[in-house]
Amino acid sequence: TCDDNAPTADPGAPAKDGHTVAGWYSDSSFTTLHIFTNMPAENFTLYAKWTINTYTVTFNSNGGSSITPITQNYGTTLIAPSSPTKEGHFFAGWYIDEALTTAYTFTTIPAQNITLYAKWTINTYTVTFNSNGGSLVTSITQNYGTTLTAPTAPTKEGHTFDGWYSNTELTVSYTF
Repeated sequence: TCDDNAPTADPGAPAKDGHTVAGWYSDSSFTTLHIFTNMPAENFTLYAKWTINTYTVTFNSNGGSSITPITQNYGTTLIAPSSPTKEGHFFAGWYIDEALTTAYTFTTIPAQNITLYAKWTINTYTVTFNSNGGSLVTSITQNYGTTLTAPTAPTKEGHTFDGWYSNTELTVSYTF
């Protein structure tokens, strides 16, 4: 309740997820912007005009290839970017926390800027040995980047073991 001709104050912005009040209008079609001055001698209704906010999803690839941030309007469909790559690792998804405990589900742009974090699992590789007629040498399976120790050299009657090579022509010596 206000006295006639008493100053009226802007009531401020009401809350609506992902939106900002662009002004108060005297009509529901938003053609007449209300100017807060003195209270008129009648009851009236004001209409809040909303504009949709844009938010950015930033990607921390945790050592993987760079991913471009996505900026879109609130509530629009958010599509996951192409997966990043990281040598010797498998991309295990995007997470909302640096500790990588809560996976993120891509649905719509949220009502805030967010950063997502890439989770990686290390790849395991197997080295097999062809002793070219010598004794059997067991394959070695290890995680990417771990130190690989040479197996016990194979034996072959009447021959001396000369080393391991990474090509069939035996011209590229392999160093463990």
